[in-house]
Amino acid sequence: MSARTEKIQLGGLVDMLGVELRIAQILADRVFSQCVDSPLAPGHYTILSIVYQNPGINQSALARCMYMDRSSMVPILDQFENKGWLHRKSRPQDRRSYALELSPAGQRVLHDAESKVLQLETVISGIMGKQEAADLLNGVKQLQQALHSLSAGSAGGGA
Repeated sequence: MSARTEKIQLGGLVDMLGVELRIAQILADRVFSQCVDSPLAPGHYTILSIVYQNPGINQSALARCMYMDRSSMVPILDQFENKGWLHRKSRPQDRRSYALELSPAGQRVLHDAESKVLQLETVISGIMGKQEAADLLNGVKQLQQALHSLSAGSAGGGA
């Protein structure tokens, strides 16, 4: 039973985009874990996909791409390396930076999850309606741009 069906008063929270997005993310993570029978956590699929699509990417570029602090990315990559999913290779031109590549085991984990993730996306789109899902995706991308401009300080002001 959700807070909305238990008659819990949410006040203005029901009209806050950030609150609704956070709830959607929690639900999406839950559905991912239930439907994508994989050892991957929801966000880990994205990280492995990016490394696969960009062999040799370094930790800093990967963290920037995911809008994460580098210090938050390192333990995730350590976990992947310990599981044998990822290799860090020294870069001769920059010994402080490591090139990331998926191992064959990491590629298998990613490949096994990928069809299930795509199937889940299709199911969600079917429930919502293809146009509504496309419109939502477009809206979320616009929101990301707006938030990025605020976090970069170019929009001024604050909350």
